[in-house]
Amino acid sequence: MMRSSTIISALYWVITLQVCVISVSIAASSLLLGVTVLSLLALLFVDRRPLLVPTGIDTAVAAYIVIEFLTALTSDHTGDALKNSKRLLLIAIVYATAVSFTSAGTIRSALYLFAGAVALLSAAEIVLYYTNSSERLFVFQHYMTTGGLKMIVALLLLPFILDPGTEKRDRIAAAAAFVPVLAALVLTNTRSAWLGFLAGIVVMSVLRYRKLAIAAALAVVLFFQFAPERQVSRALSIVDLNHPSNSARIAMWTTGLRMWQDRPLLGFGDIDLYDTYLTYRTPTGDEPAGHLHNTYVHLLVTTGLIGLSVVLFLFYRILRMEYRISREERGTPFTRTIALGALAVFIGFMVNGFFEWNFGDHEIMVFIWFTVGLAVSAGRTAEQGAA
Repeated sequence: MMRSSTIISALYWVITLQVCVISVSIAASSLLLGVTVLSLLALLFVDRRPLLVPTGIDTAVAAYIVIEFLTALTSDHTGDALKNSKRLLLIAIVYATAVSFTSAGTIRSALYLFAGAVALLSAAEIVLYYTNSSERLFVFQHYMTTGGLKMIVALLLLPFILDPGTEKRDRIAAAAAFVPVLAALVLTNTRSAWLGFLAGIVVMSVLRYRKLAIAAALAVVLFFQFAPERQVSRALSIVDLNHPSNSARIAMWTTGLRMWQDRPLLGFGDIDLYDTYLTYRTPTGDEPAGHLHNTYVHLLVTTGLIGLSVVLFLFYRILRMEYRISREERGTPFTRTIALGALAVFIGFMVNGFFEWNFGDHEIMVFIWFTVGLAVSAGRTAEQGAA
């Protein structure tokens, strides 16, 4: 019979490969997700022990799973809602990472591969952007997804550059990867990802790096002075309520709130909202939408007030867990930095979600659940070191 150590070792490489390839191929990543789930089930039978590593978010995860199926069963389109419930499988990444990333060394090696893959892809995307005179940087995903992915990686890397406890080789490697990733983020012209990145910087500034806020403010000033007009104009449009993108979003959110009033508790189910949206929209020029460009409004419509409350509880538990580990005195600078980066990532993700349906974006959620799993692993290595 296969030993559990063999499965755990294989699972480590499955997870690492999955986050490395998701920016290029969602099909390959989905295949690897299936292997992840099967590997966790195999561990259950081989070890005959509880499948889930305690994470601090387990109760909230269970509540989210329950509400996802409950809203599907009460939906007028139960089949479609149940089909979309496959997004729950992505949470397996948290537990697979927690199980297989068992030391600071394994975390470090995976981060080198992960950051290196995203940085190399970002460099290639930048070359293509200028070669093709593109409006917005993207190759394998929609530019908004691309922006969200770059935001996540940039925030995860930044603490390694800033923390004085980071080993020199790690700091150099993080900086080398950070530069092309940040440049690619800017060139996506994805305003919500920019705001999420700034929100993550605020978190880092408040919790650990006081001078970072000053550096960020200076960077913003320099951006408006020297950045290309295309990017400056895009940034200024954030506060322009009459901008077509902004007015369309406002119209979608308004329509979404009207939809929610008809099903306030459990919503319409986790379905594509295109057809339902068409029956509610008013002839004001707002675009028909399969989703509502706002995670919280979208959840309100699809899962109702109960479902939104459950997801917000899940978000709270994740933030609480990551904050606790980032402040853990028993941890090494490396493990605390991992947790702080993951915390900044999740704050950035939540801010990004005010303008995008990023909770429903497969690629984004692979990265998000991976960073949550990294924080859990960092906490476990800190506890093992203390013991």
